[in-house]
Amino acid sequence: MRVFLFSLVGIPLLIVDGVLLYTFPVPAGQLATREEGWIVLGGALAYLLVHFFLRKPERFYLWGHEFSHLVLAKIFFRKIHQFHISSRDGGKVVLDRTNVMIDLAPYIFPLYCVGTGVAASLFRRTSPWVPDIYLATASFLFTMHLLFSAEGFLVGQPDLRRSGRLFSAAVVLLFLLLWIPCLMGPGIIAGWTGVAQAYRAWVTAGKDAVRWLLDFVHFLLIS
Repeated sequence: MRVFLFSLVGIPLLIVDGVLLYTFPVPAGQLATREEGWIVLGGALAYLLVHFFLRKPERFYLWGHEFSHLVLAKIFFRKIHQFHISSRDGGKVVLDRTNVMIDLAPYIFPLYCVGTGVAASLFRRTSPWVPDIYLATASFLFTMHLLFSAEGFLVGQPDLRRSGRLFSAAVVLLFLLLWIPCLMGPGIIAGWTGVAQAYRAWVTAGKDAVRWLLDFVHFLLIS
C-alpha cells in the first residue's frame, strides 16, 4: 500500500519533471557562455572516460552516499547504530528508523558538488582560474553522481524500493534538475545574479509549457 500511494504522488511529479526537462534549454542558455559550456562538457566527458574505461571511484562515491544518509539521519534525530564502509560489501548505515528523505538523501543531494561549490565560492577571487577549474570539477563530480544514482535504480537499491522506484525517480530527477543552476553559480561569469535570472526564466517557460499542455488537453476533450 505504501508503494502504491507514493507511486500515485510520483505521477504528477514526473509530469513536472517532464516540463522542467522540456524547458531546460531556457535557463541553460542564460547561465553559461559558450566557453563555459565547453568546460562543463569536458568535465562530464572526462568522468565518462574514467567510469567506463578506467576504474569506477566506487569507494569515493560510497563515502558521500553513506555520509548523506548519516547527515539526514542526524537532522531527523535518528539513532545511529552502525556506520560502515568497505570495498568488499559496500556501505551501510544502520538506524533505529528511516523516512523518505533519509532514504533518498544520497540521490537528491550531490554532496561532493556542493562541497566543491562552497570551496570555489570562498576562493574564487584568489585566482582567475578558480571558476574554470570549479566548472570542470563540478561537472566531473555531478556526472559521477548521475551515473552511480542511475546504477542504484537499475539494481534496485533498498533505499529506492521502500517508497517505490517511480516515486523515487520522480523526486530524485526533480531535485537534480533544480540543483543544476545553483551548482553553476560559483563558476560562471554571470554569478549568482545569473542563477537567479535563470530560475526566473525557467519558471516563466514552465508556466508557458503547462498552459500549452492544458490547452492541448482541452482541445482533445472538446474535439
